[in-house]
Amino acid sequence: MLKSEIYVPVNRRNTAFTVVILLFLILFVKLYILMIHSYEEYRSKADYNRIRPVITYAPRGNIFDRNGNVLAANTSVYAIYVVKDELTNPVKELSQVSGYLDIPLKTLKQNMKKYSRNRFLPSRIARDVKVEKLSLLEEHKNELPGVIYSTLPVRYYPMQDSVRASHLLGYLREIGPSELSRKGGRGYAGGDFIGASGLEHFYESHLMGDKGHYYQQVDALGREAGEVSDREPVPAIPGNDLYLTIDSKLQADVEKTLDGLKASSVVLNASTGEVLAMVSKPDFRLSDFAGFMETKEWQSFQNSKEDLLLNRAIIGRYPPGSAMKLITAIAGLEEKLTNLDWTVECTGNYYYGDRVFRCWREDGHGIVNISRAVKESCNIYFYQLIQRMNIDTWYQYATLFGFGSKTGIDLPEEKSGIAPSRKFMDRKYGKRGWTSGTLLNISIGQGDLLVTPLQMSRFAAILATKGKNVTPWVASRPDAQANKISLRESTWELIHEMMFNVVNETGGTAYNSRIESTSIKFYGKTGTAQNPLGEDHAWFIGFAKKGSQTISISLIVENGGTGGSIAAPLASKIMRSYFNDESQNLVIR
Repeated sequence: MLKSEIYVPVNRRNTAFTVVILLFLILFVKLYILMIHSYEEYRSKADYNRIRPVITYAPRGNIFDRNGNVLAANTSVYAIYVVKDELTNPVKELSQVSGYLDIPLKTLKQNMKKYSRNRFLPSRIARDVKVEKLSLLEEHKNELPGVIYSTLPVRYYPMQDSVRASHLLGYLREIGPSELSRKGGRGYAGGDFIGASGLEHFYESHLMGDKGHYYQQVDALGREAGEVSDREPVPAIPGNDLYLTIDSKLQADVEKTLDGLKASSVVLNASTGEVLAMVSKPDFRLSDFAGFMETKEWQSFQNSKEDLLLNRAIIGRYPPGSAMKLITAIAGLEEKLTNLDWTVECTGNYYYGDRVFRCWREDGHGIVNISRAVKESCNIYFYQLIQRMNIDTWYQYATLFGFGSKTGIDLPEEKSGIAPSRKFMDRKYGKRGWTSGTLLNISIGQGDLLVTPLQMSRFAAILATKGKNVTPWVASRPDAQANKISLRESTWELIHEMMFNVVNETGGTAYNSRIESTSIKFYGKTGTAQNPLGEDHAWFIGFAKKGSQTISISLIVENGGTGGSIAAPLASKIMRSYFNDESQNLVIR
């Protein structure tokens, strides 16, 4: 008997065939997506499972003084990272790391979240890890898949015990979110450190360098299994070095001289504008900013009553006091409103309307001409001299010497100060809100007039060179040549003579600070600036010449008292320090 044939309806066969075809199509599409369309994505993921990219950080450029002494260099610290994708038990592993490093688990988690870029790349969870702590991780590395460590370059300061230069060099800090969004395309990433102040900030792009990277072979547990030979490493490129005009010995001497004070001093090469020393006190140890800083510690710096982070030399704005009488004198001489023959009687008081303006010497100076008025710093003479000019005439000469404008130094955050004009006074007080009596205060460096120590040192440099208006600089010589301020030679000569007498003639306000040396000529002007918030500020500006060398100086001691008794002796000490070849023969009396 023959077996009966099995009959399958045509419709059912077609349906089955269609299903098979569809299944093959779906499989084909999946294979296409896997092998062609998403090849790079899955290849990348597969590579991350066996290859780990490791960033190598570029050291910042070193910073040298004018004589080749290293002021800022680099050393290495250990940092700990985690690769999220390789953590088998994140809570357990991070808890172990927390115990070994003695860092709160909460902090590690916060850092992992803060510095995470993606689950396949290392995220830094700790830095500045001591070797003894690191050894614990090394002992237990088989229990900690996905936990790795490497070195980071950080700043150190070889001369910090003798030369801080903290405001000048500047400190580093971790890049913030807003800066990262602006600078992310320049190679920055979360956790990177950037220059936050001073030269480190101004020359960030010059100093920073470029990161490199290499690749590690890892096993299924994330343990290192050797280097990857078929992928070329990219070496990190160190930042460029920076060479300064600073004389570290002089800088150290100025810092020591001003230690314990709220003070600032700037010393310039008067002919070139090179900054030989720039000091702001109180200061801080830059090494405190080289490593990790707790928020509370950072806030203590920011909120310090001593204004530790303030670079008084370029940001501090002060009334200049009697040092500014030199501008009033120059204006009077150039406009032919005074000369050596024009005299004033100083009785100690000057009556203007219903107000009494006083001289610092209560019983007065008697009959004085301009030479004696500068030497003994007679207020009454300058009260009467400025009544012979209008405010815009005085303003013309103040701005001629750079007051009211930034000097253009290669440092961030420089302030311009204030040189009051008629327009300024009208805007501030209203056209009828001030009188010509306001000029009396301006004539002696008070009122709305504000200057920085750098402006005052540049002013002294211009006087020293008879008009060479240089731009102060620390690392980059200005492209533009110094312009010349033109005054009559008789004016320059008389200004020099009067400043010399301030220091070297009996009765001069800085006579007790004279330098007794036949090879050094020391010129200056003292200032005592009234301060509505406390004791007077003590000022001295001047310059010294020895052979072909001419250096200028400004020095202010906040709430220090009188310029002649406080600031001038300190400035004289600094000048002697600079010309140290004859220091044993120099005597301050």
